[in-house]
Formats: sequence, C-alpha cells, structure tokens
Amino acid sequence: MIKQEYKWLTDTFVAHRGFFNNVDIPENSLPAFVKARENNFGIEMDVQMSADGVLVVFHDDSLKRMTGADGLVCEKTFEELRQLRLLDTDCQIPTFEEFLQTAGGVNLVVEIKTHKNIGELEQKVVDALANYQGNYCIESFNPYIVRWFKVHAPHIIRGQLATDLKNTKMAKWKVWMLKHLKLCKWNGSQFIAYDAEYITKVKAVKRFGKKIPVLCWTIKSQEQYDSLKEHFDNIIFDSFAPIRYDLEK
Repeated sequence: MIKQEYKWLTDTFVAHRGFFNNVDIPENSLPAFVKARENNFGIEMDVQMSADGVLVVFHDDSLKRMTGADGLVCEKTFEELRQLRLLDTDCQIPTFEEFLQTAGGVNLVVEIKTHKNIGELEQKVVDALANYQGNYCIESFNPYIVRWFKVHAPHIIRGQLATDLKNTKMAKWKVWMLKHLKLCKWNGSQFIAYDAEYITKVKAVKRFGKKIPVLCWTIKSQEQYDSLKEHFDNIIFDSFAPIRYDLEK
C-alpha cells in the first residue's frame, strides 16, 4: 500500500515538460504549463542554472535543438538566455520562479539535471519551492543529487530517475548499478521513475513497487499506457491526452 504522504503522486497524470506540441506550444514553456494546469494535469519539468546563478527551465544541456543557438545552458548568463526564443515562437526560456507562478498549485515533478558542484542549485530549488501552494517532489538521474535532498532537505519527496543506459559511455559497473536501482536505498528514494521502454525488463522496479510509487516515463499513447499499466502507479506522458479510467480502483 502506498503511504498517504506519497498518495498524491499517483492521483494525477503528469504532463511531460508541460502539455506541449512543439509547434505553437514549445516544451518547458509557460504556455505548455498553462495548458497542463487548465487540463488538470500535474507537471514534470527540468531545472538548470545559468552561468550567473539563475534557475531556468530547460531540458537539454545544449541550446541547439530548442533555440538554434550554440553553446550550453550553464555557459550562458540569464540575460543571454533571455534573448533566445523556443523553436519558432515568441516564447522565452522561463525562470523557475515564473514556472512556479504559472503552475498555480498543480502537482509538480521537478527534474534536476545532472551538473557539477551539487548543492548550490539544489538549495535554490528548496528555497523557491518553500512558497509553492501545492504538492511537489524532485527527481534526478544523478543518485548523488537525490542523496543531497535526503541529507539537506528530507521534507521534500525525492525519487530516482532510471533507464537502461545502453548507449552511455559510462563504465559498465556504473551502468549496472543505476539500471538496477542499486543506490536507491542509499539515497533515500521515495519513488522510482523508470523508462517505459525498459520498465518490464528490470526486476528491481517490481521489487521497489511493493513499497514505494513507480512512475513510468514517457508514455506516448493510450495504447502504450494500456499495455503497461500493471507495471506502474502513474505516468509522465506527452504526445496525447490520456484517459483517466485507470483510477477507478
């Protein structure tokens, strides 16, 4: 049985990077967050820090795919990032504060991207979330970031993101540890968020699922959801509007 303090994680489907289409509503944009809120979805998004210490909402390390600009997010000042536009729209890269104001109290899953010097960004996230009037949690692929929250902000629900990592250049033993969730007890993970492509292939997911919530990312169709729904407690989705009949339990 899922603990009451985590129950909200399973009650509302979570829109991946907002409810976007990457045409007129880009991912991780304020319009995408508004649309998710208006459709009563939770929101998953990505937070990074600019070169001058401003928290911004952006997924990729590189600016190229979403803005056409060269360079990395972490190399640019906030003012430099603010000059860019997302895809062929007028949307700017939002700050984390702008995101929180726009989310308006819906459930949040805040992904913290892997980065150097763990601590400064994380503390800024903690401080910003303190005034949010709604449920929230953090997640990361980096088990050390999850561990930071266990030690320094244990009041914030934290979870381990995971996938197969088959194409990474990481050492094989590290891949094995992360794929099979071997650090989740150490870092105090209170939920798991696992890649839909591999969620049925890793026994550790089922084992952890007996004690803590399992989220599945990224579900991209109702058919995919229906075929996998026995393996998780909630979804992070994009590319379609999921039906809620699954919660009639």
